[in-house]
Amino acid sequence: MVLGERLSAGATLYRDVYDNTAPLAAVIYQLLDVAFGRNILVYRLLASLILFLQGMRFNAILNQHGVFAEKSFLPALLYFMFGSIFFEFDILSPVLLGTTFLIFSLSYLIVPSKEGSSNPKLFKAGFLMGLAALCYLPLLLFLLWAFLALILFAFNAFRSSLLLVCGFLFPYAVAFTFFLYADAVPNFVQYNLLSAWRFYLELLLVPLDLIKILTVPVLFLGFSVFHALINAPTLNYQLKFLQLMLWWIGVALLVAIAGQTISAISWLLFLPAVAYFGTYLFLRSRRLWITEPVFLILLASILIIRYSFLLPPTPYTKLDISRLLLQPDAKYAYLKNNDILVLGDNLNYYAFNRATTPYLNWQLAQEDFRRLDTYYAVFKIRRNIAASEPAYIVDEIGLMPELMYKIPDLFSHYKRMGNRQIYKRVE
Repeated sequence: MVLGERLSAGATLYRDVYDNTAPLAAVIYQLLDVAFGRNILVYRLLASLILFLQGMRFNAILNQHGVFAEKSFLPALLYFMFGSIFFEFDILSPVLLGTTFLIFSLSYLIVPSKEGSSNPKLFKAGFLMGLAALCYLPLLLFLLWAFLALILFAFNAFRSSLLLVCGFLFPYAVAFTFFLYADAVPNFVQYNLLSAWRFYLELLLVPLDLIKILTVPVLFLGFSVFHALINAPTLNYQLKFLQLMLWWIGVALLVAIAGQTISAISWLLFLPAVAYFGTYLFLRSRRLWITEPVFLILLASILIIRYSFLLPPTPYTKLDISRLLLQPDAKYAYLKNNDILVLGDNLNYYAFNRATTPYLNWQLAQEDFRRLDTYYAVFKIRRNIAASEPAYIVDEIGLMPELMYKIPDLFSHYKRMGNRQIYKRVE
């Protein structure tokens, strides 16, 4: 919301706002802010609608191409169930947006192609995967999965790969052209294309809480995969699709690691796999009386995990989700409806105020603020902040004294408000 609000005010991503959000996702947030402003209900409803469309599209692809012996709505049902385990899945995240394009590209990759007849389909598949990466960059690793699909289903794998790559690069050519005219190509490369490959991991949930949330779905997926390997289909096409979905799990794991922040939302990447393998398990075992009780147990477990906050707090049900939520501390509401700059990684202040400088993502902002001993960093900070001059600066890391000393013509206009970490601009 904060990013979309900043962009809708006329800022350009990567030039006027330093953030590593992929450009297509940022554009979607900008359009939502233009249309609805800060309306959390719209964001949540749209996320739920997208999750619904993903499940229905994946179900239609499986039925249309005869992946199972009979048509069924069970894949969509499992997709919705396992996509509703935790409230974080209902957030309009770049992962959710990008996965939508991946699922729509699937139908173009699993059709056995003939020479020359599938060229448009392969280009469309690459184009959709390019849009997915423009929503969430680590999703470009699914090109590895797409190449395997071409090996399994394409007539000429090498030529098909070239068509796929050309389709993938087309959205990026458009993005590069836009940022070239906006004088933001270096920052686009640095903040988006390169920042996602540092491969450091940050847990937004403590490991024990993550285990509580994902134990049931991971165990179900593991058992379903084991069952599918033991009872592999005999038809060649269905066997190829089974191999393709096994490859999906491996690539999804790589994408989750490349995403740098590990949370329950990473499970969204595995939803197509759990829907496929879960359906395979239930359809192959439906003659056994145990399938209905297992399904009911799964449903009950998912409901318990989803609504655990309604249960009495126990070591087994209590979850520490403080890092995923806005904090109720009164100090964050002390300032309201003002243009502010936060020196630090605490975004809670922006819940009641507007960002007005490029320094929205503190991880990227540190490239300037931790190099105050260099002339270029001091010059860059002065240029970026002087262009907007926020009404308040929240200094959570104690940088203001040094900034006042090194850039006095700008920061000497800010006076500290009592004992707070807040500085107000005065004329």
